[in-house]
Amino acid sequence: MPKILHTYRYTGRPWEILQSVVPEGYTIKTLDTPTYEQLVKEAEDADYFLVSGRLPIDKGVLDAAKKLKMIQRTGVGTEMLDKEEIKQRGIPVYVNAGVNARSVAEHTLALMLSCLKRIPAIDKQVRQGIWKKQETGTSCHELYGKTVGLVGMGAIGRQVAEYLHVFGAKILYTDLCQLSSEQEQKLYATYISSLEEMLPLVDILSFHCPLTNDNKEILNERTLSMMKSDAIIVNTARGKLIEEVALYKALKNGKVRAAGLDVHYEEPISINNHLLSTSDNVILTPHIGGLSFETFHAMMKDAVENIVLYEEGNTEMLQNKLL
Repeated sequence: MPKILHTYRYTGRPWEILQSVVPEGYTIKTLDTPTYEQLVKEAEDADYFLVSGRLPIDKGVLDAAKKLKMIQRTGVGTEMLDKEEIKQRGIPVYVNAGVNARSVAEHTLALMLSCLKRIPAIDKQVRQGIWKKQETGTSCHELYGKTVGLVGMGAIGRQVAEYLHVFGAKILYTDLCQLSSEQEQKLYATYISSLEEMLPLVDILSFHCPLTNDNKEILNERTLSMMKSDAIIVNTARGKLIEEVALYKALKNGKVRAAGLDVHYEEPISINNHLLSTSDNVILTPHIGGLSFETFHAMMKDAVENIVLYEEGNTEMLQNKLL
């Protein structure tokens, strides 16, 4: 009976959902404790890795996984994978591209609107008995007419662009690969060749790119200084795209109006993180953009179905092969 090892730890409803999509004839194991040592131990008899979380799939884990046939990501991020080590062993890797695009895009829009409308701060005021209707209302802003810069135009970025057009925003984007003119026209999006060129133009900057060695801390003290003095930052991609101390300083001194962050430099976020003290203009969520019930169920179902197809030898039906 093939063993699927989930390389992190799920409990409660997430674990129930994952178990519900595993067919008869397969076993599924999640880690008792989300530690590297536990991962190595459980890897010894695993036929498949279902990879989530951030525990590294490196030489130590792969050395232990003598029976490993294939690696399947629940999502698309691959920074936890030692690609060279995996490639040397000839182990195929599949990702789950596009499955969470709609959920992440909705969360992105929610963060943008919450920053513009100052929802958390105003909710707090009302609960404290503060009712200043005109004064509070005129401190809020509309998404209509704003220029939004998207860093990355993959499946999520394109979905965000579709939503932004409905709201009447002007859409700019930068990416390593420019879309076709037909795609740009469909999305009402204008290509900008570099982040530095785009930064002075945008009212809202939103990240939708993978993390690489080349773009780590791409938003830093230098690049923040290029932005408008009242810009909004939204990040639903990867936390290490932003140098958090620089962002904190920009928020404190008014260089940046607000930030909506679903991803963080360290996850879980450290209790010593300076951003936790900026309650009025920072909205923080725990990397849940792609984890609505509907999307989570689809992610688990699609990932497990890929594993079953591989086990049955139907590799021609598999999609989104990375390695």
